[in-house]
Formats: sequence, C-alpha cells, structure tokens
Amino acid sequence: MHTTKQIRASTIRNRSRAMLGLVALAGIGARVAAQVMPETPGARAIEVGSDDRAARVEWGYTGPTGPEHWSTLSKDYAICNNGQQESPIDLRNAIPADLGKLAVAWKPLAIRATNNGHTVQYDAPPGSNVTFGGKTYALAQFHIHHPSEHLVNGRRFPLEIHFVHTLHDGSFGVVGVLVASGAHHPTLEKLIAAIPDNHGATSSGPTIDPRALLPPARGFDRYEGSLTTPPCAEAVDWTVLRAPISASAAQIERFATIFPFNARPIQPLDRRFLLASR
Repeated sequence: MHTTKQIRASTIRNRSRAMLGLVALAGIGARVAAQVMPETPGARAIEVGSDDRAARVEWGYTGPTGPEHWSTLSKDYAICNNGQQESPIDLRNAIPADLGKLAVAWKPLAIRATNNGHTVQYDAPPGSNVTFGGKTYALAQFHIHHPSEHLVNGRRFPLEIHFVHTLHDGSFGVVGVLVASGAHHPTLEKLIAAIPDNHGATSSGPTIDPRALLPPARGFDRYEGSLTTPPCAEAVDWTVLRAPISASAAQIERFATIFPFNARPIQPLDRRFLLASR
C-alpha cells in the first residue's frame, strides 16, 4: 500500500513530465494547438511544423502510418513512441484513494457530427463542464472508438466514448465511458444515425442529453496520461468510469461498419499510479 505522500509525490513528477511534453510541443504554434485540442483521431492530413512552414502528415491506425510508426512520421510526434505516460492503458490493480466525486454539468446539445475519416466527432457548444481533482474542465467534443482503447483487467469492450474537456492552461481532462454489448441504447442510436457517410462531411441531428451516455454508477479510475492520437501530448487527466453502458449488437455492428478499427494499442503504465475512487 502506498502512502498519500508517495502518491502525491508521484503525481507531481507525472505532471512535471506532462509539462515537459507541452514544452516540446510549443514550437508547433497556434495553428496546430487548435487542431490538437479536439483530439481528432482521424487519418486526415494535419498541419504540423516547428516553424511557420507547414508540412502535411497523414497518420492512421494500421499499416505504414499506424501507431508503431507515428514517431517516424513527424518529429513533432516523437513522444508517441518515446513517452513515459502514454495512453491508453490496461486498467488493473488500481490503488483505492479518496478522489472525491466526478461532478458532471453537461447541458443538452444539438448533434453536430463530423466524419473525420477514422471516427465521428460530436462538437459541444460552450457551457458544459466537468469537475474532478479540484479542477473544472470545459467540454469541447466527444467521439467514439471501436474497439475500446482502454482495457479493464485485460478485457476489451466493443466501444469507448471519449468526452474531451480543456483547461485554460492547455491541458485536457478526458472522461472515458466503456460500452458493452447488451441492451439497445436510444441516445447512442441518435448519434450513430447522424454519422455522415463521407470523410470530411458534417451533419446535424436532434438534441440529446449527453448525460444519458453515462452509467448510473460513477466509480472511476484516474491516471495521468496522454492524447491517444498524434502528437500524443502527455497533458491529460484521464478519468475512466468503471461501469459500462450498453449498446445492442446491431448498434455496435453499424458503427464498426463505418469505422472498422480506430483504437491505439495499450501503453505501459511505467512508474505512474493508477488510482480508484472509493
């Protein structure tokens, strides 16, 4: 059992590493910062560069642009394969800790869905936020991975939803919701129905309450990690809810037909602590 002092010291070290990752990315510029913020995990061309010149770098989930090659595609992606606190991870052997509650204050929103080639991104208007760890993050967007990126004791789920929040200091707070095969989910049905067929297209849909995508049980695991897509910045407070929501086999199959695979492989925990809410 680790003491509170040990856990706090490790957290400080991890945050220091995260800041170093941000410093390494500082040369990318405001143009890329605007693209990093949405954590768009598609394979579309992304403008990157260490100066005013922009190179167009394609990346994906398989083949020569897949995760094992991300660091070779651009020097700005070096941390993807050389980092010390990358995401996702296998959530196992979490240390019980007093982490407080996850305070979710999301407002209903009209669906605005963009097919970016490897996922669908749903934009969130200003006004929704989440508070945990003494910080309040603003909801920017959410998107879906197939299969899940995080594992739970070695188990992979059919889907995982990432609710991406931002903080004024440039860091992120991402809430992960795992999706298991089971009962039909009416809100997820509306989200899947709104996915545009064409890469780069955006479509609209009915108003939904994103809180309907959360499980009733709010126990969670928390750790310091990274974006799961290039540039893999190690500046993310991850909160993954332990209880999954459900989706029907037909809903999962429909999403998989559009996006057959968009999950980054599991990354080592290294010296980080994985904490579990009591």
